[in-house]
Amino acid sequence: MAAGGVARAAVSHAQETAATAPAAPRQDKQDKRARKPKSAKGVKSAPGAPAASLPADKLEGLRLALVGADDAAAVEATGTLGASGSAAAAEPLIETLAAGATPARLQAALDALAKLGEAHLLRADQTMIDALTLYAGHRAPDVRRRALRVLGTLNDPRVIPVLVERLGDAAPDVRGAAAAALAERHEAKAAPRMFSLLARGDAGVAAPLALLATPDMIPRIAELTGTIDDAIVADALGEYVKRGDVPDKLRVDVLRTIGRLSGAVATTALVEYVASVPAKEDRPSKKEAQKLIDARGTSE
Repeated sequence: MAAGGVARAAVSHAQETAATAPAAPRQDKQDKRARKPKSAKGVKSAPGAPAASLPADKLEGLRLALVGADDAAAVEATGTLGASGSAAAAEPLIETLAAGATPARLQAALDALAKLGEAHLLRADQTMIDALTLYAGHRAPDVRRRALRVLGTLNDPRVIPVLVERLGDAAPDVRGAAAAALAERHEAKAAPRMFSLLARGDAGVAAPLALLATPDMIPRIAELTGTIDDAIVADALGEYVKRGDVPDKLRVDVLRTIGRLSGAVATTALVEYVASVPAKEDRPSKKEAQKLIDARGTSE
């Protein structure tokens, strides 16, 4: 079976990991860690550099532009707030969401909030979470997708149920945005749901699932060959082999599985893997990938 080599390598990796796992830490060390505050899983804490400040008069001018009659001026002001690097910029943007706005203003406000969130400048209070949760269920898929992008930046466990719920969205782009946000947070509990979507041919979850997949899931992904598009399988496996925590022996088997898949996506996955390995690193999997690339070039 095509997935047999992958399965054996995955089991071997799991056994080696269990055999070499370090002993549990002493209780006094555990207690010390338990008292130490933690950030939400998978979401980086805010950097130490202080946020920029917006002068009160400029902030007020931008706020007035947001509620003015000129759509173009409102969108421009929204972009300025998003690029300001100031935590104070979030409040007028949330006010825009709460009050409702034209599609152009709404999309601009969500994009601006996403920029602030990616710069760790959003404070996840209930008002913000409620507003974003509301827009995550908006009738327009593009608005839902943008709202999920913002929610994914918030360092708060209250956003997780919303992201998981949107894995069942009717729009592929929205499901993909939810999956990407969950993968960024390393929400391993979402992996089985993503696998179910992948098994139905949902291309948007392939890369996010690859970031969450455990070694025992890789043979199951390989076994989907022939039931879904080869390109989707290649995308998932291609992203998986680029992870730094994958042992090289398993990478070799996964790359061979990719090499048996048809189409340009499989070739691209092999090429991207080779490119991801440092030039001076003599890795067996890199040689195997190059050999597979050369063979595909000859056969094509």
